[in-house]
Amino acid sequence: MPENILGLDIGAGSVKAVILSRGFRGGHRILAACRVEISEPGGLPEALQQLFADDAFRGTVCMTAISSGLFSFRNVRLPFRDEKKIGQTIAFALEPLIQQPLDGVFIDYRVTARGEQSEIFAALADRSLVGERAALLSPYVRDTAVIDISAVPLASSLLSRPDFPTCAILLDIGALDTTAIFTGSGKILHIRHFRFGGEMATRVVAESLQIDIATAEALKKSGELPEEAGSAIRGICDRFFSELKNTQTFLRGQEGLDEAPTRIILTGGGARTPGIAEGLSRRFAVHVEQTNLMVSGGFEIDTTLRSSWDPVVMDQALALAARPLGKGSGFNFRQRASEAQAGYGELRNRLKTGSIVALVILLLAGVELGLDDYGARVRLDALKKEINAEFRKSLPEVTRVVDPVIQLKGKISEAKKLAAGMGDAASAVTALDILKEISALAPPDLLVNSLTLDEDVVGIKGEARNFDAVETVKKTFANSKYFKTVAIGSTNMMKQGTGVEFDLKIILKK
Repeated sequence: MPENILGLDIGAGSVKAVILSRGFRGGHRILAACRVEISEPGGLPEALQQLFADDAFRGTVCMTAISSGLFSFRNVRLPFRDEKKIGQTIAFALEPLIQQPLDGVFIDYRVTARGEQSEIFAALADRSLVGERAALLSPYVRDTAVIDISAVPLASSLLSRPDFPTCAILLDIGALDTTAIFTGSGKILHIRHFRFGGEMATRVVAESLQIDIATAEALKKSGELPEEAGSAIRGICDRFFSELKNTQTFLRGQEGLDEAPTRIILTGGGARTPGIAEGLSRRFAVHVEQTNLMVSGGFEIDTTLRSSWDPVVMDQALALAARPLGKGSGFNFRQRASEAQAGYGELRNRLKTGSIVALVILLLAGVELGLDDYGARVRLDALKKEINAEFRKSLPEVTRVVDPVIQLKGKISEAKKLAAGMGDAASAVTALDILKEISALAPPDLLVNSLTLDEDVVGIKGEARNFDAVETVKKTFANSKYFKTVAIGSTNMMKQGTGVEFDLKIILKK
């Protein structure tokens, strides 16, 4: 008998649900689909009650996802290929890189490359977050089998297609935020979260035309925008494009993105914002397309459902419903929670029998001796690398390293003084004021590589299009109410010939 699976995509503005029938021979048929808006004051609980009032969605096996903005992501390397060893040591490798204690998070990961070292992309979720999502759905579904990361199931489905490019970006643009998934060589290499969504475009339309939000949303969806509204949307889109471009540049240098993406795929309701596709195509010089998983995946659907099917909005829920349950199909923090609970129950049962207790203790002692030694070495090595990296970023001018920890503490102490008043008790200008001023005055295409604050001197190193652009930045900054003088230091053409590297020295007003 075919199994019916519920794919549940919970976004900031709506809940999307798809019931998929999985046949034993691999055929998939969409049996039901629904979208429910999340509105005040009832919020998400009321939207779920409305959805599950339809018996077609109740009592099913559910697969859902949580917004990428609620996860932490890390890239690490471990010196072995064996999956069991990776699972045993990944927590030790991540411990120095995260803020919260290990017993407060669930960790899941994907191996992105295997060689002498295994390159691993890991995701961390707060344990309470996973528990809250499962508890929220428990009154309505038979089991929440999968809790993944938003957009990952769709990305995994696209990656399985033979015509998918070697390197691409999937952008899930929602109402309030965007998830960007960077892929390469058939694997997910990194995930980034951006504070950019369709509602932001609606707000700028309303502000530019002095109309209410509902009218602005209808006008935006029509695509027939006056020039002032179109210009306002292009402004916020350009800022998002710049952040995305900077992220791509960083990943190419740091996180294994070997080449520039050759395609950008859009999904989510915000992807229909006028100018998004065109702007991305111009900025990245690549083909931009929207998803249509039902067509590319060969799903069957009744004619009545097909007429109202919206692939950009519903593809996330469909990808969740079609997601395989096996390990390696994505991330599953529900499984991590079940493993933790099962591990506790198993240990509790063994403690009832004295002989088994002794066996467990001996076994754990042997494992602990090996893991503690390796874990200590991994933590020490990671700490040394982290301290060295922070020291180089914070004190690049120091050539003789005596005690990096003490020297960095001295730098932090100076920074605190600057934050309190730029090192001068008589000054009312704070470091936050200066950072806000630079952020407000800097043009969108200016790339700042480093910024230093030393008493009343601000140093900026960055990249611009050409020498004229550097002169423009200088003149713009010179008009600031906080800056006394702005001087250009060294300027050099970049080796690639794509821009100019420059130094600015800014003297603050007393």
